Amino acid sequence: MAAPGRRLLRLAPHPHPGPRSGRAGKRAAPRPPICRCVVDEGVLHRPIGGHRTMKERLEHLISVVDPRLSVQVTPHGMRSGLMGGFVIATPDGGGDVLCAETAVRGLITSDREGVTAAVERFAAIRTEALPLNMSIELIQRAVEEKWT
Repeated sequence: MAAPGRRLLRLAPHPHPGPRSGRAGKRAAPRPPICRCVVDEGVLHRPIGGHRTMKERLEHLISVVDPRLSVQVTPHGMRSGLMGGFVIATPDGGGDVLCAETAVRGLITSDREGVTAAVERFAAIRTEALPLNMSIELIQRAVEEKWT
């Protein structure tokens, strides 16, 4: 789970043909990464940046959902994800990498044991999260009831 406002880093090189390359230099755009995000319900109600900013952020979150990018919400009372935010990434041509946040620093590791534990934790979190359609409805309701 990435913290609000964090950006995902592109892990694969992006082919960028030069301005003079013409059709011969054009390449098919790489498929975007698959991103499965889970956020705590509290972030829907935490006033960061004021009403307008929250409304715009949550509406944007809904607008970017597609088959390769999903957002699920964990309802109040869920316990599996309370240990801190983390990201599991699989770079092109490499094994999984864990990026975890602690109180004092971030940790990046490809240690198989650590990555496996994070994958299992993420699976547990997703089982407690609302399905995609219910998550989107909850986000929309927060926009309408709290931020409009």
